[in-house]
Amino acid sequence: MLFDGTKNKILVKAVAILAMVAFLGFGLVAGGLAVSGGCGANDPAQLAIDDANTAVSTATAKQAAAVKAQKASPGSGQARKDLAAARADLASAQGQLASALASLNATDPKAVAAAEAAVGLSPNDLTAIQSLATIAIAQNNGAAALSALAKYTARNPNDAQAFLLWGQVAEQAGQTNQAILAYQRFVQLAPDDSLAPDVRTHLKDMAKAAAKASTG
Repeated sequence: MLFDGTKNKILVKAVAILAMVAFLGFGLVAGGLAVSGGCGANDPAQLAIDDANTAVSTATAKQAAAVKAQKASPGSGQARKDLAAARADLASAQGQLASALASLNATDPKAVAAAEAAVGLSPNDLTAIQSLATIAIAQNNGAAALSALAKYTARNPNDAQAFLLWGQVAEQAGQTNQAILAYQRFVQLAPDDSLAPDVRTHLKDMAKAAAKASTG
């Protein structure tokens, strides 16, 4: 897999994913400590969650006010801008909450829910999708990220990095055929990318493995 340690060069390219994986790796430890030792009121991880929840509440109220203002003045350009800004703020807050929840417990399903909410509010933000992918993979729930990637690439069919991410997530989720198609699309879109040679080699390895599996 491109997630294997022998493919570090591939993973270095996906900077956001690597950063989140390291972050979530710490989260697994923190989650274990929380279960065994409990979280006090001054626990940094819990404080981060509290701050994120506050940010979500504030941003939710701001968005509701912006929606109301736009309904009152449907033709107002400023109202549209304010609503877009409010949605962006709420997406950021949901992403903050997802990261905070995952840092405390990487298997918390609420972390995926928050990450999905962030992507829903900002579906063209590949960074948000990368965060969702990392959190979802940690919970063996790659389907959540694959759905977001399918929608993103439908709107952005020439984003090579999105297809590379799709391939990684699909392979991690055991969706080999989907991964192959995504990797192939990445190579088509970015034949001169520094990772293209590694992806081509990996595709050959995947083809060999598939052929071997089919012959028993």
